[in-house]
Amino acid sequence: MKRTISLLLVLFLASCSATAPYDYERRKGGDEGPDEPNGAEEPADEYDPGVHVFLEMASVSMMGRPSELAVAGFMPAAREDFESAEEDLLPLGTCLVLDAVEPPSPECMTDADCYPEQECQPRYDGRGRPIPDSERCVTPRELMDVGPFTMTGFNSGPLTFEYNPGQDGAYTTMEPGDGRLPSGEMDYETTYVFEGEGDISKGIGHFHGELMVGSNLQLMEPPTVEILGLLPAIEVDPNRPLHLMWAGDDPEEQLNISLSGGSFSAEGATIECRVSNNGSFIIPQAMVEAAGLGDLAIFNMLTLETSKRGWVEGEGIEFHDVKMRQTFSINVSKTGD
Repeated sequence: MKRTISLLLVLFLASCSATAPYDYERRKGGDEGPDEPNGAEEPADEYDPGVHVFLEMASVSMMGRPSELAVAGFMPAAREDFESAEEDLLPLGTCLVLDAVEPPSPECMTDADCYPEQECQPRYDGRGRPIPDSERCVTPRELMDVGPFTMTGFNSGPLTFEYNPGQDGAYTTMEPGDGRLPSGEMDYETTYVFEGEGDISKGIGHFHGELMVGSNLQLMEPPTVEILGLLPAIEVDPNRPLHLMWAGDDPEEQLNISLSGGSFSAEGATIECRVSNNGSFIIPQAMVEAAGLGDLAIFNMLTLETSKRGWVEGEGIEFHDVKMRQTFSINVSKTGD
């Protein structure tokens, strides 16, 4: 798949992860995985493992400006889709300083370290920059046009998503055509249903999927203040624990919290917490202090993020990544001595 600076593919590439992945271990000299892991039949041909479908909806509130997005895509599945990634998850209810996280180590050095259909490529950060020492084996692939599909659950009624050449083949609504949804289109506490006929010549037949969206994520405490006459912010004292309360909680899901600081002359640190999405959490004072909040709120940021997964099934689909992500970010004004 081509790399691009478009909003859509940055959104997808930054969040691409498995939904019910299964062990597809066909590594050089390794054992094959089980015949029917997680209820899915293993592809018979390792170079034609079926179709990969992704769909992501997102609600993003940043600096007081909300935006809603929806993007989808269809592409050939690849060997690496089915490999179980080892995630070093932070224990629930704890925080760490990201600067203290062990840096990545490359999984390959050159294309010769990969399978014939793969290339040795780095991962990229949210700004499209390669991450040092993050190289891994990746199969080059392009997004496919398999015909339009419709999606219900929006406030104005069903919307049609189509292959968008202007977004390197990602599926969007044609208006405005960049992945954004019209203002107020997204509904909450509802189930979105999407369906299309597919294109059997591209390896996918009729498909049907669902994605449940919970209530809208909003920070309730600390209260919001205005800085610079226009930007919303919260006040945080690094000498005290930070008590957070939010709406849009879902105790069955998890929520990531990050607090970062900075200044004109240098970047501060970032602390990250992984918690139950139960509506409240207290960041310990030592972690608040470790974020290195600067004197100017514009360089300090608090972010809450949660996601909820859905599903899709249909002829030819062997891998899917369907989810709703909610992100709430706000500037932080440092108080205290």
